[in-house]
Amino acid sequence: MTVAAVTKRNLIAMAVGLAMTAAASAQTEVNIVAFAPGFAWANLFGPSGTEKTEELLAFEKKEGITVNMEYADEETARQKVLLDLVNGTGRYDLVMLGSDGAVQTYSYAGYLEPLDGYLDQAKDYFDPSGVYPQFLDANRVNGKLWALPYYSFGAGVIYRKDIFDKYGITEFPKTTEELEKALQTVKEGFAKDGVTNISVLTMRGAPGEEPSLDLAGFVYAFAGFPAWFEGGAVTPEEIKANKAKPIFTGAFRDGFETFVRWSREFGPPGIATHTWVDMMNIYGQGKAVVLMPSAINGFAALGGTENKDVKEHTAFAASPVGPSGKPIQSFWTFSVGISKFSKDKEAAYKVLAFLTGKQSMEAFASQIGWPYNTFPEITHGPVLSAKWPKETLDTVEESYETADPHYFPYIPELNEFMDRIGTAASEAISGGATVDEVLANLQTWAEDRMTRAGYYK
Repeated sequence: MTVAAVTKRNLIAMAVGLAMTAAASAQTEVNIVAFAPGFAWANLFGPSGTEKTEELLAFEKKEGITVNMEYADEETARQKVLLDLVNGTGRYDLVMLGSDGAVQTYSYAGYLEPLDGYLDQAKDYFDPSGVYPQFLDANRVNGKLWALPYYSFGAGVIYRKDIFDKYGITEFPKTTEELEKALQTVKEGFAKDGVTNISVLTMRGAPGEEPSLDLAGFVYAFAGFPAWFEGGAVTPEEIKANKAKPIFTGAFRDGFETFVRWSREFGPPGIATHTWVDMMNIYGQGKAVVLMPSAINGFAALGGTENKDVKEHTAFAASPVGPSGKPIQSFWTFSVGISKFSKDKEAAYKVLAFLTGKQSMEAFASQIGWPYNTFPEITHGPVLSAKWPKETLDTVEESYETADPHYFPYIPELNEFMDRIGTAASEAISGGATVDEVLANLQTWAEDRMTRAGYYK
């Protein structure tokens, strides 16, 4: 054998080796941005959000996909999503969204990939037929699905049954009228007994979009429909076809006024600045009797409280029914969508299906333990059934089934409206202006905004 032949053989072997190395290094990568390390997908990225677990490594090996997670605080993560989508850079294949503005705004803007054509793929990870349909509906805009739900919840009330019992309220009120009387009874009882360190009610009233999810639920319960525009129009097409004007000084008012009044009369000092974190902490510290309508924050409080009375005497009840006969709403999904600018959307969907599928949601139930899950099978499965009474799980499930996920309009301008509505509520709660004054200002702004957007041509 000649030296030339040996050299040629070696070169061929080297070329094959290099090709194999290149193929390995060219493994598909899917990049994600989200918030809440240690909470969101703790089963995959660990408590710190930086270490990949064996579960995730096994998925990567099986599918030939490298999954890169970038966590940030909530506001920063939202800004990163916004900048990446607006600039069309495609840095993130999967983007954290929410069914209270981001899904609507970004889908109308053309920044997201519709998912309907992918649902038959990766069904071993995510089978849509096994999910509560309301959580999928919350992520539909104009009939198309734009995101899949992960952490999700419906409305409800967390409350101190021992304090209700003390003041003769043996059953939780079914209606908003009955609940207001009960809140007043507790308030008067506290005054008589000299209790000054516990508020009757905790809700969120901070300026910006913070209160709007719950406040819109009050509006829905009092009006009986999403009373933002004439005729209950909830889509751009309906608004344009009917030239539906805003009705913030009309049918919107009763629910808005009740939310503001309850906050002022029964809430803790500073409630006009309170976020969901504040309402959670206040309840967990035993400084509030009732937390509503986003009861999820009450369950979060239970997970971290050291207060014995809160642990032993907390109860859960269905959201009260308003004068319309419909319950107060608070419905949301922490959802994830595929960026329109992703370079490999099929790989991105496979990761998305894994992140939101049954395996991940079973892990969420085991690690977080709240009685909320996107899969009925898990809601009534062994993990949650061992932790929560059947009555609680049934009531939670009923909150999904009686929900109208579109209890506020699904329009491109939703983020702006949520911010304006929440800020108006905060101003009224703080006493900076009256309800009628803030609603008159909101009405003027909304009419101008919709006119400039071309809705009334």
